[in-house]
Amino acid sequence: MLAMTDLAAHPDCVLPAGLAPLPGRTPGAAAHMIAALPDTVGQAIGPARDFLDTVFAAAPYLARLAQRRADTLEACLVRTPDALISSVIADLHRAGAEAGDPSALDIALRHAKSDAHLVTALADLTGVWDVREVTGAMTRVADAALQAALHAHVRFLAEQGRAHPVTNPDNPIPGVVILALGKMGTGDLNYSSDIDLVAVYDPDSLSLPDSEEPRKRLPRLIQAVVKSLQDVTAEGYVFRVDLRLRPDPGATPVIISTEAALNYYESLGQTWERAAWIKARASAGDRDAAARFLAHMQPFIWRRSLDYAAIDDIRGLARQIQTVGRRAEIRPAGHDLKLGRGGIREIEFYAQIPQLVFGGRDERVREPSTLAALGALAVTGAVEPDVVDALARDYRDLRSWEHRIQMRQDEPSQTVPLEDEDRADLAALSGFADVAAFETAVEACLQRVHGHFSDQFEGDEALSSSAGSLILTGVEPTPDTITTLQTLGFSQPGSVWATLNGWAGGRVRAVRSSRARTLFARIAPQLVDRMSATGEPDAAMTRFAAFFENLPMGVQPLSLLSNEPGLAADLIGILTLAPRLASDLARRPALLDAMLDDRFSVPLGQDPADSFKRVLDEALERAGGYEDRLNSARRRVREERFRIGAQILNGMATAQTAGAAFSAMADATLAAMARAAQDETERRFGPMPGEGVILGMGKLGGRELAADSDLDIMIIYQGDETASGWFGRFATRLISALSAPTEEGELYTVDMQLRPSGKAGPVAVSLSRFDSYYPHEAWTWEMMALTRARIIAGDGPLADAVTASFERALCRPRDGKGVREDARAMRQRLAEAKPPSSIWDLKARPGGLQDIEFIAQTLQLIHADREDVVRASTREALQALGEAGVLPAGEVKLLTETLQLQLGVLQMIRCAHGSGFDPAQASSGFATRLAELAGCAKIEALEAALDRRMRAVRKVFERRIGKM
Repeated sequence: MLAMTDLAAHPDCVLPAGLAPLPGRTPGAAAHMIAALPDTVGQAIGPARDFLDTVFAAAPYLARLAQRRADTLEACLVRTPDALISSVIADLHRAGAEAGDPSALDIALRHAKSDAHLVTALADLTGVWDVREVTGAMTRVADAALQAALHAHVRFLAEQGRAHPVTNPDNPIPGVVILALGKMGTGDLNYSSDIDLVAVYDPDSLSLPDSEEPRKRLPRLIQAVVKSLQDVTAEGYVFRVDLRLRPDPGATPVIISTEAALNYYESLGQTWERAAWIKARASAGDRDAAARFLAHMQPFIWRRSLDYAAIDDIRGLARQIQTVGRRAEIRPAGHDLKLGRGGIREIEFYAQIPQLVFGGRDERVREPSTLAALGALAVTGAVEPDVVDALARDYRDLRSWEHRIQMRQDEPSQTVPLEDEDRADLAALSGFADVAAFETAVEACLQRVHGHFSDQFEGDEALSSSAGSLILTGVEPTPDTITTLQTLGFSQPGSVWATLNGWAGGRVRAVRSSRARTLFARIAPQLVDRMSATGEPDAAMTRFAAFFENLPMGVQPLSLLSNEPGLAADLIGILTLAPRLASDLARRPALLDAMLDDRFSVPLGQDPADSFKRVLDEALERAGGYEDRLNSARRRVREERFRIGAQILNGMATAQTAGAAFSAMADATLAAMARAAQDETERRFGPMPGEGVILGMGKLGGRELAADSDLDIMIIYQGDETASGWFGRFATRLISALSAPTEEGELYTVDMQLRPSGKAGPVAVSLSRFDSYYPHEAWTWEMMALTRARIIAGDGPLADAVTASFERALCRPRDGKGVREDARAMRQRLAEAKPPSSIWDLKARPGGLQDIEFIAQTLQLIHADREDVVRASTREALQALGEAGVLPAGEVKLLTETLQLQLGVLQMIRCAHGSGFDPAQASSGFATRLAELAGCAKIEALEAALDRRMRAVRKVFERRIGKM
């Protein structure tokens, strides 16, 4: 750019005569910057010296530009900004056509950008150009720079034989299109803005050598173009480039085919993307291909008819940035003029919402520019003309102030500085004599805009978090959204936003449908609020993500959460505390229905013992055949198990009530599956030839089941000579009905090894064999197991006979020393075969559940012949042994309390984590609840309390049974 001081100054030149210093500024602060200019330029700017002195003091970036591009500064004294920008664009065209290598291209591009920045800033500050002329000039320069970079890099490829020679500089590689979106798309590019680009290629018109694969060559071409524009060199940079508005930017290359892009928008395009594509236009490359592509995009952007869900989605985009109403507190210092309350984004939304609603039927409102869109909406009557006039004035002011923020240091910021001195510079550049007047004007503008914006959504449901704005659309989080997530306690708000943004964009199965995405947008704010309320928002987010991202579909659970606000709190709480339940919910989202059942919150202790039996029986009556009954049982048991687990977690259920509830559920299920197995066996092999009962043993017999307990059972029958075969087949079907996986999963793992002769014996035992085995053949450990036996299913004479049989076997006289020795040896073998897996293996640890059970069962066997001490429940057995004087009261108290604590801890661990518990993997909330079972504040104190108790229990074991 050459100086033009030999020409007469144009009356509309960039630096006209009579310029005064900036308001409130005395020249001299930037005298050293003026002095650094070449002598000829320093002399030429004489009439504008005081103005430039104050400008350079307030905007050091402009001073640096003036020193580097002194000829351009001198030309501003005589030439118009239009003429100078035309020269810049001509320089860019020459660079694209003539640059010999990427290095030369990069230098030419950066010189042209520096010239454009200097000219537009000075034309803006002198008032020769208004804000629309400034943004239009910057857009034309960006287009020319992009076209030049594309032209040059295609030339470079052609020299290597990787592209055809350029025959048309305006279309250097047919089929390749670079589209501008955002402010560049509307011709309103900011002074220091990023440029939003989307690159596509039309395979039908693409022209490449046969040796070049488009999917490999074209991304490299686009990356080279972007590098030339945005790499920072000694000469600076041209434009920062943002390619994230392309379809699914995390999973697609930087350029994709038009067909792939259209397929994405037809299936997964979101409402915010529709709004973004209103602003799209061809910026560089094949304009005919661009026109065809944009024509195909029109049905996606402009929908002739909108359903109510789509309208809600559109309005939801804007309502997400609402935090409070018309009286929002706004302080200029530190305020983001683009994304903050009352900022440019609110005006853009004000225009785009009615545009998207009405644009499908009225082409007049399909204006890409915000100001043009507002004007068109006023003409059509969609918005009030006086509101449009007010918003247009405020929009121009906000954009003007935004440019002055950026021209101070060429930073991509829209935030009013916090420092007083910086704010004073901004005020002077904006034409205000003092900071107070500037801040008053900014605050009034922001309040007006936010008031109009709020009025547009008056009466709508808020879609913001309780902590503030929550915008989940777009390609990066707004500062307000990051602040909101930080306020809610998330330690990595950017990562949380990226996850939520991906869900809002349909990137997981649960939100692939537009209906699911609409529902998610509606409940997202309450979800993050509920996560924050747990006190562990990070853990809650992690657990909810594991649940949500595994859902096969999302409309049903999201509808439930949307319509039942309390359900979200309960769900987040359960997910945070219990990864096992979270996994169950992810696999079976229909479990959420169980949370709405009237029984779900009825305390287990107040629920009649047969209430689950009634629910199960009613479900099985409605079921069709055998398979339907099995599946129905699995659904009901899963729901009941979930209900019991939720009550354990929230402290509504004790170990005793939970064990009783799990056992009552198992009793009812066993009885129901026995009926189903009997019906199926009779259908295939004829009527039952006699009668049978099911004996429950172990934890089932003692009514101490946990969430993942096996069922120890024995089938006993009495009948004619065909009974053995019939009951064997019945037993096989019962085991299958309980444990075989169906489409609804499994019910229980069944263990039948406690039957006479164990695995070697028949699966169903005759009464005569039962009668003869226990008095004469059973080992001591088998008799110990029999102390916990009870009838689960079956009644009548056989049930009475079985009960009498095992009572006789238990109550015969025994040698106490021999029983103790056998019990001690058995406990020793268990300790060696299955040592405790960790300190949380409360069953196998010394002093753990096995020790307490061995104490109770051994003493019951020794004293069963003379005292009423045989009880299936370990707790009741210990109390009975105490009442009989077998155990002193102190030992009964220790054993009973420790048993209850251990069972309580195990119930909660098994419900929340399953086996193999590791406190390091648990949430702090769960650890706290676990500790509270022992009245402890921390889990470390619980560990110490358990250690003390278990050492004491082991001493009782050694006193009553023998040393290990």
